[in-house]
Amino acid sequence: MRKTILTLTALLLNLLNAGAQQTDAFPYPSVPDTLRTPETRAMYVMEHYWDRFDFADTTLVNRPEITEQGFANFLDLLPRVKPATAATGLTTLATHLYNIKADEKTAELMRNYFEEIADKYLGDAESPLHNDLLYAQYIDAMTANKFASVADRTRGEYMARNLRKNLPGSVAADFQYTDRNGATHSMHSFNATYTLLYFYDPDCDHCQEVKAELADMPQLKEGTTFRVLAIFPYDDAERWKRVKPDFPASWTDGVSPEGKITTDDIYYIKTMPSLYLLDSEKRVILKNPDIKLLKETLSQLKVKG
Repeated sequence: MRKTILTLTALLLNLLNAGAQQTDAFPYPSVPDTLRTPETRAMYVMEHYWDRFDFADTTLVNRPEITEQGFANFLDLLPRVKPATAATGLTTLATHLYNIKADEKTAELMRNYFEEIADKYLGDAESPLHNDLLYAQYIDAMTANKFASVADRTRGEYMARNLRKNLPGSVAADFQYTDRNGATHSMHSFNATYTLLYFYDPDCDHCQEVKAELADMPQLKEGTTFRVLAIFPYDDAERWKRVKPDFPASWTDGVSPEGKITTDDIYYIKTMPSLYLLDSEKRVILKNPDIKLLKETLSQLKVKG
């Protein structure tokens, strides 16, 4: 595995060097030929990735082929290098963003822009670079900078803490839910080899679209190996009772008493619907996957089972 990671890193660094020769593109760093090992070359890129980017040039906010592409490539590189090397890259970016040689209005505009594209690429469940842990680490680096405002630190720390909840590999937080018959259960007692947690809002159009796609999956139609637990997580039980979605008979539909799932921050539900695939021990396999990844994973687990 280590050899594979280093090979991928070397390939990416070569791509960066090739990009440095292009005009009207992100100004990638050129790695000195004296740096021979993947580790030293990766560290150089992390330390110098943003050196030639003009953070004071606000016109670059409207040049996605330069700024967004460069940022996306930077994010794509981070999971492919050692954690300490990635942390150096994030800290270096934060240093650049908080030391922009321009008036405060320009500096704030650029910081806000990077905050927006970070959320777009790391926070959007439909982004191919979606990664809650990396997003939390990105926010950590921004809020750790000594020039970050108290408001930015407070907001960032709250968001990073929420992003780290119920990550893949961890046991999903338990919660109580009430079913349509008025009985209360705990999520951890939900009997299933694999559980698909489907947090939804009955008035959410996108939830209805995703529900239709889920209901059409062969593995979820069976209601045996894979079971769906659909939960309305907000403090509005009357609306939940009033609006009854047309769920497949094999699904279990419940509501969070007093909306504690969200009011107590048990789960960070940024958008609706929100999906979690859990194993028999309620350990998170997938967190907010896109439908394609979910289908592929269900098929793989079905074959293994």
